[in-house]
Amino acid sequence: MTPVTAVVPVKRLAAAKSRLDLPVARRRALALAFAVDTVAALAASPLVGDVVVVTSDPLVAWHLRRLPVRLVPDDDGGGLDAVVRDGIRAASSWRPGSGVAVFPADLPCLRAADVTEVLTRAAVAPATFVPDRSGTGTTVVVHQPGSAPATGYGPAAARRHLALGLVALSGAPARARHDVDTRADLEAARLLGVGPRTAAVLDTAEAAGTAEAAGAVEPGAAGIRRPRWQPTP
Repeated sequence: MTPVTAVVPVKRLAAAKSRLDLPVARRRALALAFAVDTVAALAASPLVGDVVVVTSDPLVAWHLRRLPVRLVPDDDGGGLDAVVRDGIRAASSWRPGSGVAVFPADLPCLRAADVTEVLTRAAVAPATFVPDRSGTGTTVVVHQPGSAPATGYGPAAARRHLALGLVALSGAPARARHDVDTRADLEAARLLGVGPRTAAVLDTAEAAGTAEAAGAVEPGAAGIRRPRWQPTP
């Protein structure tokens, strides 16, 4: 199979994961960790030729420059579908004729083997999508070479993608269907197994929470500690 170009839109950390009921600092740290783990899994798959990350967040860009990615600025001028279109245009200019796969930045359980399986399954049709674990949303969208890319993210995205003519990959691996928006999603992801960056943030928060409970740190500090792997400003 010919490798595809993966497109990953990443929100500014200040606006990311607003439904995740956690202190702001911890929520931002997790959003960054999710993105790093997702992109690392994509870059490790033999069926991904390039990874294009669309973001306007300088901290996200700083961390992802450590990985083999191409960064495209996001001017925050439109919704998710507009951001994805910008990424697809950049991908098409760098790798004309390549297929395109859009992955969200909140798949912390994703592994390279899952990426490869999704892209292998996607060969069954010109345009496919992966329903999220609820069956109503969408995580991944794949367009084969020659297919005009179209996405319909947002509420009831699975239904939107079906209406656009995309084929649902209902047998996709669980880790490719598990995006994280809520505390319940996060706990389920922990059980499924998260990537190393996400695990580091969770471990740091747990250690700080234990110290807080013992009175070793001020209340609330567990939610604002900087992960060990972030740069010091």
